[in-house]
Amino acid sequence: MRTEPPTRRTQAARREATCAKVLGATIECLAELGYFGTSIAAICERAGVSQGALFRHYPTRRDVIVAAAEAIGRHHLESFAAADLDLRRDGYRRFVELIRGICRSPTHAAWREIMIAARTDDGLREAASAGLGRFEAAILELCARSLGLGEAAAQPAAVILLSVMHMFDSEAVTVVVYGNAAIEARRIEWATGMLERELGVLGN
Repeated sequence: MRTEPPTRRTQAARREATCAKVLGATIECLAELGYFGTSIAAICERAGVSQGALFRHYPTRRDVIVAAAEAIGRHHLESFAAADLDLRRDGYRRFVELIRGICRSPTHAAWREIMIAARTDDGLREAASAGLGRFEAAILELCARSLGLGEAAAQPAAVILLSVMHMFDSEAVTVVVYGNAAIEARRIEWATGMLERELGVLGN
């Protein structure tokens, strides 16, 4: 019986696979080791690739860090899409709980490491800003779609939703040092009620 030879992956497929391994390893390193602990050597060891293979796709450490930030942004947007949120149908508590879950995830911890480092690194800040802008634009589109709002009302709605996201982003940092379950539970209730009031007005 004749067997067909194994199909060789195309160059594009090999590149995609290598990049996926590198970016996944970078995100894990950022979450576990922090920004300054995320060295090229650490990334390559975790990804199982050589430094030469990494540098073929990402010429500098900054390039791979910025690519990881964009990958995290896409991951977050995919999380929203998978949740299939319709705020008019589902109410706002589900959104609040989704945001808190995202903000407390290891993936988001990696994002936070990059943003904090960019505050004092001019090159990183400039390189990462475009991706962050695209992420916020996608959130604006999500708001309009989930709330059935026109363009004029979508902008203030996005400001409100992004503000809630920033609040839980900050909470995710401090809760690691000192958690207060009672306050955290009340914060969910407060955020849900605030969104019902503020976004309900915009939807009318």
